[in-house]
Amino acid sequence: MTANSGKKSNYRFVGCFDVNTKTTIMKTIHLVLLTSMAAVLAGCDTPQTSQSIMATGEYAAQEPITQSLFPADQAALSDEAVERILSSKLELPAKAKVALIKFPDNGFDESRYYSYGAYYWRDEAQLKLRQSQIDTLSQALLTSDQIVEVTPLPSLMTPSRPSIPSLREAAVRMQADLLLVYRVGSDTHSQYRMFSKDKVRAISTCEIVLLDVRTGLVPFTRVVSRERVESKQATDFDLSETMRRAEEESAGDALKDAANDLVTFMKSVPKKSG
Repeated sequence: MTANSGKKSNYRFVGCFDVNTKTTIMKTIHLVLLTSMAAVLAGCDTPQTSQSIMATGEYAAQEPITQSLFPADQAALSDEAVERILSSKLELPAKAKVALIKFPDNGFDESRYYSYGAYYWRDEAQLKLRQSQIDTLSQALLTSDQIVEVTPLPSLMTPSRPSIPSLREAAVRMQADLLLVYRVGSDTHSQYRMFSKDKVRAISTCEIVLLDVRTGLVPFTRVVSRERVESKQATDFDLSETMRRAEEESAGDALKDAANDLVTFMKSVPKKSG
Protein backbone atom coordinates (compact mmCIF):
# COMPACT_ATOMS: atom_id res chain seq x y z
CA MET A 1 0.00 0.00 0.00
CA THR A 2 1.17 3.54 -0.72
CA ALA A 3 1.44 6.35 1.76
CA ASN A 4 -1.73 8.05 0.45
CA SER A 5 -3.83 4.89 0.40
CA GLY A 6 -5.26 5.65 3.83
CA LYS A 7 -6.46 9.19 2.89
CA LYS A 8 -9.89 9.86 1.44
CA SER A 9 -10.02 11.66 -1.88
CA ASN A 10 -11.29 15.30 -1.89
CA TYR A 11 -12.91 14.77 -5.30
CA ARG A 12 -16.02 12.82 -6.15
CA PHE A 13 -16.64 11.99 -9.80
CA VAL A 14 -20.11 12.31 -11.30
CA GLY A 15 -20.23 10.84 -14.76
CA CYS A 16 -17.08 12.05 -16.44
CA PHE A 17 -16.77 15.37 -14.44
CA ASP A 18 -15.86 15.95 -10.84
CA VAL A 19 -18.06 18.22 -8.68
CA ASN A 20 -15.76 21.26 -8.81
CA THR A 21 -15.50 21.11 -12.59
CA LYS A 22 -19.28 20.82 -12.93
CA THR A 23 -19.80 23.80 -10.63
CA THR A 24 -17.37 25.90 -12.68
CA ILE A 25 -19.19 24.99 -15.90
CA MET A 26 -22.59 25.94 -14.43
CA LYS A 27 -21.26 29.28 -13.22
CA THR A 28 -19.86 29.99 -16.67
CA ILE A 29 -23.17 29.17 -18.36
CA HIS A 30 -25.04 31.31 -15.88
CA LEU A 31 -22.68 34.25 -16.53
CA VAL A 32 -23.10 33.90 -20.30
CA LEU A 33 -26.89 33.91 -19.97
CA LEU A 34 -26.86 37.02 -17.78
CA THR A 35 -24.56 38.81 -20.23
CA SER A 36 -26.85 37.92 -23.15
CA MET A 37 -29.96 39.09 -21.32
CA ALA A 38 -28.30 42.38 -20.40
CA ALA A 39 -27.38 42.96 -24.04
CA VAL A 40 -30.95 42.25 -25.16
CA LEU A 41 -32.43 44.57 -22.53
CA ALA A 42 -29.95 47.28 -23.41
CA GLY A 43 -30.98 46.97 -27.03
CA CYS A 44 -34.65 47.36 -26.05
CA ASP A 45 -33.96 50.50 -24.02
CA THR A 46 -32.05 52.18 -26.83
CA PRO A 47 -34.47 54.41 -28.79
CA GLN A 48 -34.72 53.46 -32.43
CA THR A 49 -34.61 56.57 -34.60
CA SER A 50 -36.17 56.37 -38.03
CA GLN A 51 -35.58 58.90 -40.76
CA SER A 52 -38.60 60.59 -42.30
CA ILE A 53 -39.12 59.74 -45.94
CA MET A 54 -39.31 63.48 -46.66
CA ALA A 55 -35.71 63.82 -45.43
CA THR A 56 -34.30 61.25 -47.86
CA GLY A 57 -32.38 62.13 -50.99
CA GLU A 58 -34.82 60.14 -53.12
CA TYR A 59 -37.73 62.27 -51.93
CA ALA A 60 -35.76 65.52 -52.43
CA ALA A 61 -35.09 64.56 -56.06
CA GLN A 62 -38.82 64.41 -56.90
CA GLU A 63 -40.60 67.23 -58.71
CA PRO A 64 -42.20 69.76 -56.31
CA ILE A 65 -45.98 70.17 -56.24
CA THR A 66 -47.17 73.78 -56.25
CA GLN A 67 -50.97 73.51 -56.28
CA SER A 68 -53.79 71.35 -55.00
CA LEU A 69 -54.91 68.47 -57.19
CA PHE A 70 -58.04 67.77 -55.14
CA PRO A 71 -61.22 68.96 -56.93
CA ALA A 72 -63.00 69.79 -53.65
CA ASP A 73 -60.23 72.22 -52.74
CA GLN A 74 -60.73 74.14 -55.96
CA ALA A 75 -64.43 74.54 -55.23
CA ALA A 76 -63.71 76.09 -51.82
CA LEU A 77 -60.64 78.18 -52.69
CA SER A 78 -58.78 78.48 -55.97
CA ASP A 79 -55.04 77.90 -56.20
CA GLU A 80 -54.58 81.52 -57.27
CA ALA A 81 -56.35 82.73 -54.14
CA VAL A 82 -54.30 80.42 -51.93
CA GLU A 83 -51.07 81.67 -53.47
CA ARG A 84 -52.06 85.29 -53.05
CA ILE A 85 -53.11 84.81 -49.41
CA LEU A 86 -49.92 83.01 -48.46
CA SER A 87 -47.66 85.52 -50.23
CA SER A 88 -49.33 88.63 -48.77
CA LYS A 89 -49.09 90.34 -45.41
CA LEU A 90 -51.97 91.25 -43.14
CA GLU A 91 -52.18 94.72 -41.65
CA LEU A 92 -54.41 95.22 -38.63
CA PRO A 93 -56.28 98.50 -38.10
CA ALA A 94 -54.47 101.16 -36.11
CA LYS A 95 -57.73 101.82 -34.25
CA ALA A 96 -60.12 98.90 -34.16
CA LYS A 97 -63.60 98.08 -32.94
CA VAL A 98 -63.77 94.51 -31.64
CA ALA A 99 -66.92 92.39 -31.54
CA LEU A 100 -67.06 89.60 -28.95
CA ILE A 101 -68.92 86.32 -29.25
CA LYS A 102 -68.86 83.22 -27.08
CA PHE A 103 -68.87 80.12 -29.25
CA PRO A 104 -71.67 77.74 -28.22
CA ASP A 105 -70.66 74.35 -26.78
CA ASN A 106 -72.09 71.47 -28.81
CA GLY A 107 -75.64 72.77 -28.80
CA PHE A 108 -75.84 72.90 -24.99
CA ASP A 109 -78.43 75.45 -23.94
CA GLU A 110 -76.53 77.16 -21.16
CA SER A 111 -79.15 79.86 -20.84
CA ARG A 112 -81.34 77.32 -19.03
CA TYR A 113 -78.89 76.00 -16.46
CA TYR A 114 -75.36 74.90 -15.78
CA SER A 115 -74.96 71.68 -13.85
CA TYR A 116 -72.52 70.04 -11.45
CA GLY A 117 -73.96 66.56 -11.13
CA ALA A 118 -77.00 67.07 -8.94
CA TYR A 119 -76.31 70.78 -8.52
CA TYR A 120 -77.64 73.43 -10.92
CA TRP A 121 -76.89 77.04 -11.48
CA ARG A 122 -80.07 78.84 -12.40
CA ASP A 123 -80.38 81.62 -14.92
CA GLU A 124 -79.21 84.40 -12.60
CA ALA A 125 -75.89 82.76 -11.71
CA GLN A 126 -75.19 81.77 -15.32
CA LEU A 127 -75.91 85.26 -16.61
CA LYS A 128 -73.59 86.74 -13.99
CA LEU A 129 -70.86 84.30 -15.01
CA ARG A 130 -71.22 85.20 -18.69
CA GLN A 131 -71.14 88.92 -17.89
CA SER A 132 -68.02 88.51 -15.74
CA GLN A 133 -66.26 86.75 -18.61
CA ILE A 134 -67.20 89.54 -21.03
CA ASP A 135 -65.97 92.16 -18.53
CA THR A 136 -62.68 90.31 -18.00
CA LEU A 137 -62.00 90.14 -21.74
CA SER A 138 -63.09 93.72 -22.40
CA GLN A 139 -60.93 95.21 -19.65
CA ALA A 140 -57.86 93.33 -20.84
CA LEU A 141 -58.40 94.21 -24.50
CA LEU A 142 -58.98 97.91 -23.84
CA THR A 143 -55.48 98.22 -22.41
CA SER A 144 -54.29 98.11 -26.03
CA ASP A 145 -53.84 101.45 -27.83
CA GLN A 146 -55.17 99.79 -31.00
CA ILE A 147 -58.54 98.79 -29.56
CA VAL A 148 -60.97 101.65 -29.03
CA GLU A 149 -64.20 99.71 -28.45
CA VAL A 150 -65.25 96.20 -27.40
CA THR A 151 -68.87 95.19 -28.04
CA PRO A 152 -70.50 91.80 -27.36
CA LEU A 153 -72.34 90.32 -30.31
CA PRO A 154 -76.02 90.13 -29.27
CA SER A 155 -77.55 86.66 -29.11
CA LEU A 156 -80.22 87.82 -31.57
CA MET A 157 -77.47 88.18 -34.19
CA THR A 158 -75.76 84.90 -33.38
CA PRO A 159 -76.41 82.29 -36.08
CA SER A 160 -77.92 78.98 -34.98
CA ARG A 161 -75.12 77.14 -36.77
CA PRO A 162 -72.04 79.34 -36.41
CA SER A 163 -69.43 79.31 -39.16
CA ILE A 164 -66.70 81.73 -40.13
CA PRO A 165 -68.72 83.25 -43.02
CA SER A 166 -71.85 83.72 -40.88
CA LEU A 167 -69.91 85.18 -37.95
CA ARG A 168 -68.06 87.50 -40.28
CA GLU A 169 -71.34 88.74 -41.74
CA ALA A 170 -72.70 89.47 -38.26
CA ALA A 171 -69.55 91.43 -37.39
CA VAL A 172 -69.82 93.42 -40.63
CA ARG A 173 -73.36 94.47 -39.71
CA MET A 174 -71.95 95.87 -36.46
CA GLN A 175 -69.17 97.64 -38.41
CA ALA A 176 -66.57 95.83 -36.31
CA ASP A 177 -63.02 95.64 -37.63
CA LEU A 178 -62.16 92.51 -35.67
CA LEU A 179 -64.17 89.61 -34.28
CA LEU A 180 -62.95 87.74 -31.21
CA VAL A 181 -64.52 84.31 -30.76
CA TYR A 182 -63.95 82.68 -27.39
CA ARG A 183 -64.93 79.53 -25.55
CA VAL A 184 -64.33 78.47 -21.95
CA GLY A 185 -64.55 74.96 -20.61
CA SER A 186 -64.02 73.90 -17.01
CA ASP A 187 -63.60 70.74 -15.02
CA THR A 188 -63.86 70.54 -11.23
CA HIS A 189 -62.62 67.99 -8.70
CA SER A 190 -63.73 67.97 -5.05
CA GLN A 191 -61.77 66.70 -2.06
CA TYR A 192 -63.79 65.78 1.03
CA ARG A 193 -61.89 66.09 4.32
CA MET A 194 -62.94 64.92 7.77
CA PHE A 195 -60.97 67.31 9.96
CA SER A 196 -60.51 70.30 7.65
CA LYS A 197 -62.44 72.28 5.06
CA ASP A 198 -63.47 70.54 1.86
CA LYS A 199 -61.55 71.75 -1.19
CA VAL A 200 -62.41 72.10 -4.86
CA ARG A 201 -59.88 72.22 -7.69
CA ALA A 202 -61.05 73.78 -10.96
CA ILE A 203 -59.17 73.71 -14.26
CA SER A 204 -60.45 76.05 -16.96
CA THR A 205 -59.35 76.16 -20.59
CA CYS A 206 -59.94 79.26 -22.70
CA GLU A 207 -59.77 79.24 -26.49
CA ILE A 208 -59.78 82.48 -28.47
CA VAL A 209 -59.76 83.07 -32.22
CA LEU A 210 -59.24 86.52 -33.76
CA LEU A 211 -60.88 87.11 -37.14
CA ASP A 212 -59.97 90.06 -39.35
CA VAL A 213 -63.38 91.03 -40.72
CA ARG A 214 -62.15 92.70 -43.91
CA THR A 215 -60.04 89.80 -45.16
CA GLY A 216 -61.57 86.82 -43.36
CA LEU A 217 -58.12 85.79 -42.16
CA VAL A 218 -57.38 84.43 -38.68
CA PRO A 219 -54.06 85.98 -37.60
CA PHE A 220 -54.16 84.87 -33.97
CA THR A 221 -55.34 81.92 -31.87
CA ARG A 222 -54.54 80.92 -28.33
CA VAL A 223 -55.43 78.10 -25.91
CA VAL A 224 -54.75 78.83 -22.23
CA SER A 225 -55.45 76.62 -19.19
CA ARG A 226 -55.42 77.84 -15.60
CA GLU A 227 -56.08 76.14 -12.26
CA ARG A 228 -57.60 77.35 -8.98
CA VAL A 229 -58.09 75.62 -5.62
CA GLU A 230 -60.84 76.92 -3.32
CA SER A 231 -61.83 75.82 0.19
CA LYS A 232 -65.44 75.61 1.26
CA GLN A 233 -66.38 78.68 3.27
CA ALA A 234 -68.94 79.00 6.03
CA THR A 235 -71.01 81.26 3.76
CA ASP A 236 -71.24 78.57 1.05
CA PHE A 237 -74.66 76.93 1.08
CA ASP A 238 -73.14 73.69 -0.21
CA LEU A 239 -70.14 72.47 -2.19
CA SER A 240 -71.73 73.58 -5.47
CA GLU A 241 -71.12 77.21 -4.51
CA THR A 242 -67.48 76.42 -3.84
CA MET A 243 -67.30 74.77 -7.27
CA ARG A 244 -68.82 77.84 -8.88
CA ARG A 245 -66.34 80.17 -7.21
CA ALA A 246 -63.37 77.98 -8.21
CA GLU A 247 -64.55 77.85 -11.80
CA GLU A 248 -65.16 81.60 -11.98
CA GLU A 249 -61.64 82.30 -10.73
CA SER A 250 -59.87 79.81 -12.98
CA ALA A 251 -61.92 80.86 -16.03
CA GLY A 252 -61.19 84.52 -15.31
CA ASP A 253 -57.46 83.84 -15.07
CA ALA A 254 -57.46 81.94 -18.38
CA LEU A 255 -59.46 84.63 -20.20
CA LYS A 256 -57.28 87.44 -18.88
CA ASP A 257 -54.02 85.71 -19.85
CA ALA A 258 -55.34 84.87 -23.33
CA ALA A 259 -56.45 88.48 -23.87
CA ASN A 260 -53.09 89.81 -22.69
CA ASP A 261 -51.35 87.52 -25.20
CA LEU A 262 -53.57 88.99 -27.93
CA VAL A 263 -52.70 92.55 -26.92
CA THR A 264 -49.00 91.70 -27.04
CA PHE A 265 -49.45 90.12 -30.47
CA MET A 266 -51.21 93.17 -31.90
CA LYS A 267 -48.29 95.37 -30.93
CA SER A 268 -45.92 93.27 -33.04
CA VAL A 269 -47.83 93.06 -36.35
CA PRO A 270 -47.98 95.66 -39.16
CA LYS A 271 -50.62 98.37 -38.82
CA LYS A 272 -52.58 100.18 -41.51
CA SER A 273 -51.46 103.72 -42.12
CA GLY A 274 -53.82 106.63 -41.91
